[in-house]
Amino acid sequence: MSETRDKTVLAIDPGTRILGWCIILGDKRSQKFIDGGILKVSAKKTEMGLKKIFDGVVELIEEFSPDILVVESPFYGKNARTLIRLGEARGAILLAAASAKIPVFQLTPAEAKLALTGNGNAQKEQVAYMVNTILSPQEKLPLDATDAAAVGIAYLHKLDFDG
Repeated sequence: MSETRDKTVLAIDPGTRILGWCIILGDKRSQKFIDGGILKVSAKKTEMGLKKIFDGVVELIEEFSPDILVVESPFYGKNARTLIRLGEARGAILLAAASAKIPVFQLTPAEAKLALTGNGNAQKEQVAYMVNTILSPQEKLPLDATDAAAVGIAYLHKLDFDG
């Protein structure tokens, strides 16, 4: 497969309360915003929240037929319970991708921040500014969606190095 062909990327910033997503079409040189937003996940029972994540990602895959799903990979935090719940959310996302036979690529938040801002410790607002500058969506995206877009853009930029 030639890397010069534009790829449709479904980028996801997983969350247990809010999941950010963005659809980007592009390659390593240019990226175009297709759609993006958030999925409110909050549910009284964990398993219902996970089903909502799974169903939401399946719906995005069916609607946009992405070539790849790019998901923010886990980072280490101080709260073990939060990391476990985030891992469960990521599991639902990965299962949705596997069910649709969509390849998955993972990037850390620091890798995405570095690719967009030159600083792996950039603030959310700096990342959002760069995403809006690069993609020029018609409406301002929620921060969770700009986080998702950042991993999608970083993935496409990374094609330069990893093919």
